[in-house]
Amino acid sequence: MPVSAARRGGVAPLRREIRSVPPAPAEIGGAETAPSPAPQGGFLGRPDDAERDALSRGQLQAVRKGTGGRTLAFKVTLDTGASGYYKPEQRLSSANWYAEVAAYYLDRALGLGRVPPVVSKRVSWSLLEAAAAGDPRASTVVIDRDGNVRGALIAWLNEKLVPAVTPPGWEDWIRNEPWDASNVSPYQRAAAYGAALREQRRRDTRGRPHEVLHREAPPPETADLPAALSDMIVFDFLTLNYDRFGGDNVNIVTLGERGPLIFLDNGDAFSVGPARRSVLDGRLLPLSKFRRSTIDALRALDLGKLKATMAADPLAPLLNARMWSGLEVRRKAVLDHVANMQKQYGDAVYAW
Repeated sequence: MPVSAARRGGVAPLRREIRSVPPAPAEIGGAETAPSPAPQGGFLGRPDDAERDALSRGQLQAVRKGTGGRTLAFKVTLDTGASGYYKPEQRLSSANWYAEVAAYYLDRALGLGRVPPVVSKRVSWSLLEAAAAGDPRASTVVIDRDGNVRGALIAWLNEKLVPAVTPPGWEDWIRNEPWDASNVSPYQRAAAYGAALREQRRRDTRGRPHEVLHREAPPPETADLPAALSDMIVFDFLTLNYDRFGGDNVNIVTLGERGPLIFLDNGDAFSVGPARRSVLDGRLLPLSKFRRSTIDALRALDLGKLKATMAADPLAPLLNARMWSGLEVRRKAVLDHVANMQKQYGDAVYAW
C-alpha cells in the first residue's frame, strides 16, 4: 500500500465539529485504557484479547492513508507491534465508526467469531493529518476541541482477502426450495435491487407474468460457505447493514483462497434511521436454512449483558436508546421468521 504524499498544501479546509466528550488521559499518541472484554470466543476460534489490548494501548508510530473505499481510513503501526486499519469519525454515509465496534461485540456475543478484532480509539488528528493531505474527505473528519478524533481500529489482516465464490444459483444453498431464477435477487446493491423490483412490477401490471425458471445450484467451494452465508445474512439484518452485497459480491470475502468467510466492513451498520430496511427484509425472507447454534445464541442473547459490555467500552456510549430498540425489533423479526420457516419445513430449517 503506497504511502500518501505528505503535502500540506491543497488540503480542504477542516470543519471542526465540536464534541462535548472530554478527552481521555494520554490520548495524544493514541493510547487508551484497556478495551472492554469481548463477551465470548475470538476471531475464527482464536482468542483475541491480547491483540485488542495491543491495539488499544499502542501509540501510533507510522501512518499511511488507506486506498480505495468511499470513506477516509488509515493503515497504522503501533509501538506495541500491532497494526490496524483506523476509521475515524466522519460525516459520510457508511462511516459509522461506532458500528464497527458494536458489530464486534454483537458478533462475539452470538459466538460467531467472524468480525476481526476491533477497539474504539481516540487519536490526535495531528498524527493523521499529513497522511490525509490533499484528500477532500479530510474535511468530513469530526475533530473535537482538543484536536482529537474518535474512531474504530480494526486489526490488520495479513492474509489475502478473496471475494467468496457465489455463482448464479448460490441462493439455493440457503433455501429449502429452489430459488426461482426469474425472481429479482435481493443479494445485490440496494439501488439495483430497487430498480429491478420496479421493473418487475411494471411487467406484472402489464399482464406479462414472468416465466418460472429453476436452475441447478452449483456446489459451494467449501463445505462451510452456505452456513456462513446464512449467518452473514442474519447478522447483517440484526446490525442493519445493507451495504454488504455489491457488484459480483466483492464485499463478501474469505480470509485466503477457500478460507473462512469473514464479516469485514460494518461501518454502515446501526444507522440512526428506522429499525427496519426493506432491502434487508428482502434478504431475510428467502432464507430458510440456518445454523442451529446461531439461532440458539440469538434466542439466548442477553441484551442487558451486552449493553453492560458496551457501556464499559472506553468510548461509550456506542449505541443510543433508539439503536438498542431497533436491535430488539430486528432480533424478534429474525426469530419470528425462523419460526414461520419451521412451520413450513420442520427441522429441515436447521441445516447445519
